[in-house]
Amino acid sequence: MDLFDKKHILWLQMVMMLLAGQNRMVNAQQLDRIGEDDPLRINGGVSVNQLWRNNVQPGTKPYSLVATGNLTANFYGMSIPFTFSWSNEQWTYTQPFNRFALSPSYKWATLHLGWSSMNFSNYSLSGHSFMGVGVEIAPGDKFCLSAMHGELVRASKGDTLRGVEPRYRRMGTGLKGDYTFEKGEISLMVFHGQDDTNQPIDIIDSLGITPMENVTIGTRLSLRPMNKLSLVSEFHISSLSNDRRLSASTNFDGTATRQYHAALLQLAYNMGIGSVGAGVEYVEPGYETLGAYYSVNDFINYTINFSTSMLAGRVNLTANTGIRQNNLNNLADSDQRDAISSIAVGIIPSEKLMFNLSYSNFYNYTHVRPLIDELIAQTEYELMDTLRFTQINENINLGANWRIVETESTSHALMLNAGFQQATQTQNSAVENAGSRFMNGSGGYQYGLKDLNLNFSLNVNYSRNKAPESIMESLGPNLSVRKTFPERSLSCNLSMGWNGTYTNGTNNGNITTTRLNIAYKLKELHQFGFSTAYNHRKYNASTTQHATATLNYSYSFGWPKQKNPDQNSNR
Repeated sequence: MDLFDKKHILWLQMVMMLLAGQNRMVNAQQLDRIGEDDPLRINGGVSVNQLWRNNVQPGTKPYSLVATGNLTANFYGMSIPFTFSWSNEQWTYTQPFNRFALSPSYKWATLHLGWSSMNFSNYSLSGHSFMGVGVEIAPGDKFCLSAMHGELVRASKGDTLRGVEPRYRRMGTGLKGDYTFEKGEISLMVFHGQDDTNQPIDIIDSLGITPMENVTIGTRLSLRPMNKLSLVSEFHISSLSNDRRLSASTNFDGTATRQYHAALLQLAYNMGIGSVGAGVEYVEPGYETLGAYYSVNDFINYTINFSTSMLAGRVNLTANTGIRQNNLNNLADSDQRDAISSIAVGIIPSEKLMFNLSYSNFYNYTHVRPLIDELIAQTEYELMDTLRFTQINENINLGANWRIVETESTSHALMLNAGFQQATQTQNSAVENAGSRFMNGSGGYQYGLKDLNLNFSLNVNYSRNKAPESIMESLGPNLSVRKTFPERSLSCNLSMGWNGTYTNGTNNGNITTTRLNIAYKLKELHQFGFSTAYNHRKYNASTTQHATATLNYSYSFGWPKQKNPDQNSNR
């Protein structure tokens, strides 16, 4: 410790703690690092960007200047970030975390104080931030304990004029234990959340907002009974009270309390030539946990996946398929079934040649139930509100890369990409957009002179969109040249492109674009950049021109400077 003795360290640590109490963000204090060199680290940077444009819209300034900066002080793992930005139109400065959090850790124990978040499961406590205390203890390789208690949601009177609903104060408590054994892991978790009815909010009942209470109990089991076989399962029960004034979540027979279930099962088997897996996920209608911001329920999802590698890795195949069904209890306003399948093949005949082929299709069927159910409808007029909607999308993509020549001085390469998409939708047995097809293709050639750090590339792009009423096409080449000067940390890139558009074979217009980019780095700390672009666009009988120029500078710093390993070893 060259600059700080123990007295100064203790004084500075008290200042950091005081700043944390002033509503700033402080996190991850590692107590076992006390006594190490460089207890204080400062990192940051500033940047200045200037932009000039011609032919701007009325009310828009042609010249803009923006300056930004950031500064982060780190003391034994505690960090206080600060950012600012200035422009010729406005000034702002922020401490991006206006909530505080302190997380001291020592060896296998970590304590969270202030604003934190923890994750037990997607069906329990799932990343919800809270203001309170949390602890994580892992004394060995087998046991791990996590616990939390704090405020999940602050009480709010809301603002009915702005559409902001009032909210009860919500508290949460969670506990999770993990045990690792030779063939897998097992986890048990419980979470309890409830709204505070001791702080009544005016008119909240009239808006239909009631105080809720929730208890979720779950388990997760991961097994590896064989070297090639793995199994993951989860099962959760959520007892939810929609109004805890009428019945608590632990009152399973209460008038406002219901129990819901969620389950997950996944299997994977690794073979000599690949792997195969299957899974099913079930979430009962109405399942909800107060430990998550959003809860998706009322669905069952089946998935199957397969992957293999053959011929010493020269052929790779991946296939996936899945089916998802909702409205499990036939009480929702609509039925929906989704089916997704995809397959991807990669072929590498040689080190210089590579192919990629993929196919996917998406099938969606939606049945919106009528106001009068079809089973009791007597006339066709009662079924006018019925909607049956089917959508099918198919995608095919092909890519190829060929390194024609690769020597120490030169390189030649060809690239090809092609894609095809077809979309069809049916509504009430009427086929719509049956002929909608979209095709796109691109081809390119690259030539490089390695000794000169000079690269040339030529690319041609084509797209065709066929709809029932018209055919739209786009075609154009693009040429670019890139030169780098490694010894001067300088790079330059110049590109020119032209693109024309056509409707039913008739030219609508074209656009020509020229771009220049220059980047320079000085001593790894200073970066300069300049870029300019010019667009000339012709559309039907009108012609427009746009030009932009950008100049930017950035500087990054850090203190103290990082010592190399040789210096550390000689101390």
